[in-house]
Amino acid sequence: MALRSRNAALLAKIETTEGVEAVPVAGLDAVLVENPQISFNPNIVQTNEATGSLDGRGPIAGGMTVQITGDVLLKGSGAAGTPPEWGKLLKACAWSEVLTAAAVPVAPEAATAGTATSLTLGAGASGTAQAYRGMPLLLTGNPAAGATSFVADYTAGKLAVLADRFASPLSAGTSYQVPANVLYRPASVSIPSLTLHLFLDGVLYKVVGARGNASVKLQSGNIGRISFTFTGMFLAKVDSPVPAGLVYDSTRPPVWKGGKALVDRTPSAMASMSIEFGNQMTNPDNPNAAEGFDPSIVTSRNMTGSCDPLETLIATRDSMAAFRAGTPQILHASYGTAVGNRIGLTIPAGFYTSLAPGDRNGLMTNTHQFACTGEDAGAFLCLH
Repeated sequence: MALRSRNAALLAKIETTEGVEAVPVAGLDAVLVENPQISFNPNIVQTNEATGSLDGRGPIAGGMTVQITGDVLLKGSGAAGTPPEWGKLLKACAWSEVLTAAAVPVAPEAATAGTATSLTLGAGASGTAQAYRGMPLLLTGNPAAGATSFVADYTAGKLAVLADRFASPLSAGTSYQVPANVLYRPASVSIPSLTLHLFLDGVLYKVVGARGNASVKLQSGNIGRISFTFTGMFLAKVDSPVPAGLVYDSTRPPVWKGGKALVDRTPSAMASMSIEFGNQMTNPDNPNAAEGFDPSIVTSRNMTGSCDPLETLIATRDSMAAFRAGTPQILHASYGTAVGNRIGLTIPAGFYTSLAPGDRNGLMTNTHQFACTGEDAGAFLCLH
């Protein structure tokens, strides 16, 4: 009987012990994924023994790693403060998960001061530096119509540096609230490994000790996607039907429209914005292990990104001056209207590495290539 590639499912579960199968279950650990693919990277040892013939004895199959790739649609769980089903995948790519289960403070609170690009929060806010970095602030009073901005930097003095520039400066007449949200940010410690079960129409591939790399891409008038590549250890290939009772988040991904695309706090018409995690990985040699090496370890990260805004006059946006001076700038995108399914992507300090003039449908563009700088702070992905 022929097997159909369309009839596939992926289960993922964080392991208690690295490389030991966590046994994911359909009702808790299913992840909606596009284009799931599996490939194998065996160490084929070539031999050259003298056999008394022109023919050798053939190669030997040594240790082997497995790669599983796929895309997930960028969406929230539908419940503010509750992680999406794909959150565990991001954690295994060296990003941490910060849950804010309830709004802070419980009711909107007056700020103590403000400017066009910052707000000093009140007594109900945390005095811990970077406590709200990457998170949204709901603003009322001033501006009168209300607004949502994102925190690009936060000091122990409760100064929130914002991704926006307001035409009328914020002030003590501005009330704020951090809504319930789920925040993902780069991490360098406590990076978990995954057990992955990939079902392909009657065949089950089991992979353990998986960690990975990823990229995020937003497209104007379209949805966002996260593309993952996981490297793990082959455990088994067995006959097994796609399990019944698969449970997924019911939300559909929001479209990047009616939102924000900001370069240095300036609204910028762009077709796309993307970041590449740039994780470097290795499998430590270990003859005690089943394959002769241990599961992958993320050894370094070089996060980069790009966006392609339409060109403007220098008076509107002068990225070249920042590029030549080596001045990092804030880049930000946010969109979505439903609670628990709103997206915010903030790069607090994008250091330009290239500005490339171009053309899109007869209109001048200026593609910005940038490094996402800052220790464990290159980019922040928030769902609220």
